Amino acid sequence: MLKKLIEVVLVFAIIMSSIALGIIVGGDIVDGYNSRKLVSSTYQSLTDSEGEKAKSQVKYGDILGIIKIEDIDFEGVVYEGTTQEILKKGVGHFQETPVEDGNICFAAHNTNKFWAKLKDVKRGSKILYRNYQGEKEYEVFSIKQIEETDSSLIENTEENMVTLITCVKGQKNKRLCVQAKQKNI
Repeated sequence: MLKKLIEVVLVFAIIMSSIALGIIVGGDIVDGYNSRKLVSSTYQSLTDSEGEKAKSQVKYGDILGIIKIEDIDFEGVVYEGTTQEILKKGVGHFQETPVEDGNICFAAHNTNKFWAKLKDVKRGSKILYRNYQGEKEYEVFSIKQIEETDSSLIENTEENMVTLITCVKGQKNKRLCVQAKQKNI
């Protein structure tokens, strides 16, 4: 009798584990599909004639462009703003920083969906940023941890560059900061 009860409990546990795994994997597949679909449609809208009109009227929550970091296989949509609401959807653009030239600054969550692998970027890695003005290529020159209160690295610069900021896992007061300079064409 006890042996039969253990078998039933094991079968039940296996079924429940399979269902849970299916929900998790299925959710990740759907999220990945939706993310790729949004990136694809954003690429299209960036090349449409509406782009000229849209870039002059950027508001909180608007899609600004796409950022791609090849070394970590990341490609995501950039939204105007860095609130939790925005960062749940994608990469956020610090509103107080330029959109086109100077030090363009972005933030994203340190999750598998976004920048968990940002720590694996190396000096010399390529970052592409595409917006309504076209696409620019940047090369990573600095990777460091900063205090969460340090805003000195998002100040504007004469040089065209991007600054990427995300949390450091297990260190709530630290941020990972990756900076890349625009490559001369």
